[in-house]
Amino acid sequence: MPDMKPNAAMPEGGWAADASENDIAEIARLKSRDDVLAHMTRITTARGFPFFLLCTMPTVDQTKYSEVAILSNVPDDIIRRYDDSGSVHENQAFVMLRTTTTPFRMAVEDCRRDVGGAFQPERETLVKEMDFCETYFFPVHDAAGGRAVFVLLSRKPDLAIEVMTDLHMICLHVYNRLVGIGGMGQEKEKVDLSDREIQCLNWTAAGKTSSEIADILGLSEHTVNHYLNHVAKKLDATNRVQAVVKAMRLGLIS
Repeated sequence: MPDMKPNAAMPEGGWAADASENDIAEIARLKSRDDVLAHMTRITTARGFPFFLLCTMPTVDQTKYSEVAILSNVPDDIIRRYDDSGSVHENQAFVMLRTTTTPFRMAVEDCRRDVGGAFQPERETLVKEMDFCETYFFPVHDAAGGRAVFVLLSRKPDLAIEVMTDLHMICLHVYNRLVGIGGMGQEKEKVDLSDREIQCLNWTAAGKTSSEIADILGLSEHTVNHYLNHVAKKLDATNRVQAVVKAMRLGLIS
């Protein structure tokens, strides 16, 4: 995620013959987004990557990671705080990804030097909290021409080239499996919100309190809280802020 310059590039191609056969075979059996998320989390964690995101290429109007992240094990509040500290277009990796299909890595220290030795405070805090020193980018594509990128955060510098080529092959298979099971739509169909729940969520996103929302909608504060609590459960969110972020990411509210 950091806006870094390339530190080193991987060889062209990336489809390594020695990638884990068991992992590839298991990918073909995945049936849902949850299956894909759990499998990818296990694979990346075992190879030294505590966090990953699968992102589409951002359009001019898309300035936040929450708008382009399709699959991720990064906590939603971390993504929200990262979005608050800058635009996705500041990340030079997305500029490179327009012209390359080769995996590459970017070092946190290089990025710090480029901005005068340190990130802005919020971003510096997040990097320290997440405890990573390099970011690896794996471009992926499908047969229909769709393009995306797996972004993997590493706590280990200079990972072995064999690990990287192995991971690139896995990322390609995972992406194509996700496309094949219709998992690129961020599961909008699985979240059914009522009109009232959407209204309460929209006003929450606008910064209104439960009391203020109650006055606006002609409801009791207790009813508003009931709607918001119900929404949080539907979205598997721990609080209403996280519910708003998830709802925005799913396109349920604007």
